[in-house]
Amino acid sequence: MVEHLQLLRRLEQIIEETEFAWSLCIIGEDQSDKLAELTGDLKRPYSADGDGKEILSGYSYWGIEPTIAWRHACQDPYYPVMKEGLASFNRGWRNIFGQLTDEKYHYVSLGPGTGEKDRTVLGDLHPRYNGMFYVPVDMSGEMLRVCMEPVRTLPFMRGFRSQVLPVQLDFNDEQNVKELDGLRQRLVGDEPVLFSLLGNTMANFDYDFDLLAMLSERLLHPQDRLMLEVATTPDLSGTAATAAAQEYERSKAFREFVTSALHQSTDLSIDMNSVVFLGSVEQERSLLVKVIYQNRSGRDIVMTVPDRTEVTFADGDTIRLLITRKYARPALHAFLASAGLSIENEAYAAFSSRRQAHRFGMSLMLLSRGERPDGRASAAQQVFRTRRPRESGPT
Repeated sequence: MVEHLQLLRRLEQIIEETEFAWSLCIIGEDQSDKLAELTGDLKRPYSADGDGKEILSGYSYWGIEPTIAWRHACQDPYYPVMKEGLASFNRGWRNIFGQLTDEKYHYVSLGPGTGEKDRTVLGDLHPRYNGMFYVPVDMSGEMLRVCMEPVRTLPFMRGFRSQVLPVQLDFNDEQNVKELDGLRQRLVGDEPVLFSLLGNTMANFDYDFDLLAMLSERLLHPQDRLMLEVATTPDLSGTAATAAAQEYERSKAFREFVTSALHQSTDLSIDMNSVVFLGSVEQERSLLVKVIYQNRSGRDIVMTVPDRTEVTFADGDTIRLLITRKYARPALHAFLASAGLSIENEAYAAFSSRRQAHRFGMSLMLLSRGERPDGRASAAQQVFRTRRPRESGPT
């Protein structure tokens, strides 16, 4: 035990004293398993509308090429979702931080993105509790390094480095989340934690509400808080869905980002004119934007996937590259209540321009979870527990 403590203290000294950007990182998964899953998804059956072959959320940012492309897209002025989201977050966070209690929170960021928002949060939380831990969690190790770049510019960073613990983990997996909760218990015990799921990240998952219900049930303790940021819409119409798709379509950098994972994982020659943005109304709760890559060559194409096997990409077939959503706030609020999540505070910002008929917006919410009086799972949590596994493609 003494030798272990000496090693930890030596590592802390190295991290704090050197000018190089060292940080400890916990690797939580076997990356070969993730590669096998991606390969299987690229072998799924033919679909003309993006419901067959696919690159699931997480894999869109997995690897050095998608990470660089994502950072480039975030700087594109023609990608308004990111630009407006950064501006509205700073205003919303000030409102939410003012409503937080004087509790000393640790900060766990699920999908930290480029790190600018986490820098803002840490800049306010650390003076209140300089013993806090910062734990960014992402499936992509490259994204974890990117998120640290703005965080390292914080004035107190030299003495804070040993309290930064990046964790490479896919938090869309229930077993992984249970392990993350175990890590939290060993690291900080029952001390309060502020979790965050920012940048409309929830909207990128097929089972978005199920994901949030699972995080609430498996990760959020009564003393904790969850900061959730989502894109919103007041209008669930076909014209609004088309306008939502066009927001993404006009950004060349965003097109390069959504095709980067496909370029990294296959030998396809990417044609940007084959990237299609489809907007639709998803039941009565959100606008769904689906980004697909369609073979429009007039012939079948043989592509090589990560396991070096060849797959026929037939004429008219598609590969889904990304999904995202804009939520109707009443439907979102109803779901949160069914999941046992209470809205402690909400900062809402609406965006519009002379050329934009629809006032889309961003909502930043501070959520808490109370125990149900009867001790049973909420309706939303029961949905997650009984959900069947997604159908997998041929392997």
